[in-house]
Amino acid sequence: MNQEKNALGEFFESLFKEIVPLGNLHILENEQASEIIAIFLSLDSQSFNSFWQSSTLQNLCEKYCKTLSFKGILQVQYTLLLSIHKAFVKQPKATQSLLAKVLENLNVLESKEIAKGAFVEQVKAHLEEIIKQEIQEESEDSNQESKQDSTSWENFLQGEFLQDFLGNSLRLLEQKREELGGINLQDLPNFASSLEELESLLEKLKNQHFSIGVTGVLSSGKSTLLNALLGQEILGSSTIPETASLTLLKYAKNPSACVKFWNKAEWEDLQSTIGDSALDELLANTEFKEFLEKYVRDSTQSLEISLEELPKYTSANHSSRLCNLIKETTLFTPLKFLENKVEIVDTPGLDDPIVQREEITKGYILGCDLLIHAMNAAQSATQIDVEFILQTLQNANISRILILLTHADLLEPKELESALNYTKESIRARLSQNMSQQNAQILLQRLDFIALASYPALLVQTNPQKAKELGFSLESSNFNALLAYLNQTLLGSNSTKAKDLVYLSAQGFSRVFESIKSACILEKSLLFAKESEIQNLIQEAKIEQEQSLKTLQQTKESLENATTQLQDYLITLQKELNQKLEVSKSVLNERIFADIVYDYDKGKTPSNERLQNILDLGLKDALSDVLRFCTQSLDKKITQLQSQFESAMQSCEKDSNLLGNFHLHFDESFLKKTSLKLFWRIAKSAQKYGKNQKNELQVALNADFEVGFVEFFELIIKQSKALESKLIENFQSNLEALEASLKADLDNKAKILENALQNSKQSTQEKTQKEELLAQAQGAIEESLQCFKALQVYATQSAIQGDENA
Repeated sequence: MNQEKNALGEFFESLFKEIVPLGNLHILENEQASEIIAIFLSLDSQSFNSFWQSSTLQNLCEKYCKTLSFKGILQVQYTLLLSIHKAFVKQPKATQSLLAKVLENLNVLESKEIAKGAFVEQVKAHLEEIIKQEIQEESEDSNQESKQDSTSWENFLQGEFLQDFLGNSLRLLEQKREELGGINLQDLPNFASSLEELESLLEKLKNQHFSIGVTGVLSSGKSTLLNALLGQEILGSSTIPETASLTLLKYAKNPSACVKFWNKAEWEDLQSTIGDSALDELLANTEFKEFLEKYVRDSTQSLEISLEELPKYTSANHSSRLCNLIKETTLFTPLKFLENKVEIVDTPGLDDPIVQREEITKGYILGCDLLIHAMNAAQSATQIDVEFILQTLQNANISRILILLTHADLLEPKELESALNYTKESIRARLSQNMSQQNAQILLQRLDFIALASYPALLVQTNPQKAKELGFSLESSNFNALLAYLNQTLLGSNSTKAKDLVYLSAQGFSRVFESIKSACILEKSLLFAKESEIQNLIQEAKIEQEQSLKTLQQTKESLENATTQLQDYLITLQKELNQKLEVSKSVLNERIFADIVYDYDKGKTPSNERLQNILDLGLKDALSDVLRFCTQSLDKKITQLQSQFESAMQSCEKDSNLLGNFHLHFDESFLKKTSLKLFWRIAKSAQKYGKNQKNELQVALNADFEVGFVEFFELIIKQSKALESKLIENFQSNLEALEASLKADLDNKAKILENALQNSKQSTQEKTQKEELLAQAQGAIEESLQCFKALQVYATQSAIQGDENA
């Protein structure tokens, strides 16, 4: 891998210095590989900005990139070039033949002026070098030479070091920070701040935590699974929904719990989605009413309680009914599984009747490192299960989802295999309805499946004697397979998560050490310079500073322009949304009115169930169309602005990879809440006005739909504006970081030049001693940089191999 990376040459190594390659993209195996490779390798920032709206490029980015951005293009380009070198080692003739076709396609793109510029020329030259290489017959001797030609870092990253990759990498980085601090470089202007930045990177690596989300419908075996993971029966596992609030499980030496109540605004929103009779029943409960008045305030209130009191606040079966006032619960427990900074998000169920709590649940899930979705093997792949998995795959940033088929001990092996195949096929079929077979297959690769006998696994830990009598073991329950999976993907010191953390930390260390190295080289080059030469360099530095600040000002203006464009676009979007909503509102209003009048004319009472069905179907069709229009429109505009800002940042010769991904996403619960609010308003109007009050009914329904659709519209605009603020804030913070970095670089250079001017009066002996010190420091820094590169290469190489094996 290291040899492949070095083979890319200085140009590409510099270009992709801050880029994290992706896993195996499987492009080289594609029938249209030469065309796909040519398109990706023809793009620089300028051509991307020109063609990002092309359907061909958008489809390719959807399939191979994490996002439609130039950062995603760079990741694919880097991965492609590494893959080409890897393929050339294994199949040189086939690879050369493929690259010849790629060159032909690049020439076609150039002839049509689609591809042009220095980047494309570098790509062509690089591919031509590979094509011209002579292919030698492999022999045992050549293989042996290749093995012997391993670099020092390959020898270092072996054996015991890899057994605890995360821990040993942390200790190695701490050692490198100490070594740097011991070098006498205090005179360098950026030295003290660099040491502080390294400390910050180390603290971030030490304080990382891991979050596991656990979801499932009623009777999915979720609570038994969690109890088995925790090794203790903490959570209720009855078929009655015992846990009615979202629960965060965290480690603490002393067991305790903390419940968080809805605030007033949230409670009022919640009330509008439940019927009057249900609300009256709650308010008739004296204890419930007392807690409502005491804890539901303008700001969110919380209450610390003992574990023994937990059922009173979280159980749906408790007489107090207080669970309806609880927004979320945090459970602190000294369980070993949680000790290593692991946090579990236990959800109340996907079929939670309280929509607002469902929204919070899905918000937490988006931030999880791993999602475990429990399904009863005998009832797997229900519509709710499949819908949730599809939404999560398409809209969340979770890299993997583990689907756990619980109660596996209740099925025969053939039945279990059949349930597993049915689950996979159900998900695949639904994905294929919305996208191409190829794209569906890519998403399916993010799913893992394990069958588990949860109860036997729990019993082995809580009552070993009884488990032994029944013939239960962790191995036979498949619990060990679950633990092995968690260690491999998330918790282990050599897991994918650990490698990602080490990669980012080593990347940060490399950046800081490179900065110090540059300062050493500059200071060393000036030691024996004449005073007049230094004065000239100072003048050149001032001109450089003026030019850099001018470019920075242009970037600021670009940000202001992007902000104005986005704000103007949102105003236009609001008008278009209003028009679409007006049409939808009129159609649905007429449909509801006609249905109620029809029942009146037949001497019937309007059916709430029928009204609910009409609303659900009508809103799902109409509002889903509105949401789709809104998200697609805003996504395209944001991508355009992001590309513009990326180009502006790159004009300052700074990395633009921190811009992140910004997409507008509305969950299914968004529509569900609107439907419930509208339904209860309409049901009241239908009861209030009889057969001879059709005009009054029409007026009332108009008012009901007006209020309901206004709230829906306001929610869309609220989320759109929140996304706008988040995007602009991200642009602004990156710009501020860019400005701070640029000014720091310029100030450091100016200070080094000023120091050099003062040091020019030193004796030759003093300068020689200083030169030796800087040379030694540079050598030590070079050695450290090789170490950081080794960590990054191992982490990347292992991640790619992991993806290939997945």
